Amino acid sequence: MNLHPVNRLNLKDVMRSPSYLSMAVIVLLVPLQSVIQISYGRSDSAGYPLAYTLLILNISVYFLLNMLTVGLIVISEKSTGRCEYYLANKLEVHRLTSIYSLSSHLLCIGPIVILNILIMGYALIMKRENLQELYFSTAFVYFAITFLLFTRCVTSVMTLVSMLSTTPERIRAILSVGSVLFVFAATLTGTLINKLGFIPGRSAVIWTIGSSLLLLTILCALVQHVLKKRLSNEAVILSFR
Repeated sequence: MNLHPVNRLNLKDVMRSPSYLSMAVIVLLVPLQSVIQISYGRSDSAGYPLAYTLLILNISVYFLLNMLTVGLIVISEKSTGRCEYYLANKLEVHRLTSIYSLSSHLLCIGPIVILNILIMGYALIMKRENLQELYFSTAFVYFAITFLLFTRCVTSVMTLVSMLSTTPERIRAILSVGSVLFVFAATLTGTLINKLGFIPGRSAVIWTIGSSLLLLTILCALVQHVLKKRLSNEAVILSFR
């Protein structure tokens, strides 16, 4: 991939950040352990529990990492004046926003890809057929595609919001709280479904979550279109004041 120099600088800076490295370790080890535990020794774990847990963990990891990377890239570069420096040196604002968005997305998706490779490796080495069936199903491929589209679009929206915001610390706080609330809400929803006794099949869970992500992607695309119309050098520079 031919990355812009700003992309390479963003990736280098963030990957040396202790907060990012700590979060990356946490979002690799904790979900991996959770999936291994729920898949081990259960005859029904090819169904709802494993599928729901795996999909929600992927989405949760994205939100937690996105909260951190947007803060470390967009908000930090606005605070330090680097963003204003780029704009003053004729880097077009839409191009700069796209660069920031790509940097953040790569830093979010990287650990998620590694997490799923580790889970698949565990499934193949330990011959966990329930996990293998899940990963190699058509429904999971559909989820993976919608997940990538969703995360790319949400990252773009969050980058645009941060670029236009005059209160970056508030954006950072909202992202942090929103990430935690999503994890709580998703866990509560899964528990309630289990308690009610209405247990959907594995494929139904994956198709439903994938379709929900697709609808949310369309919504985010509309928001992104509106925000891009507001984006200009003047708007971003005034947001520093």
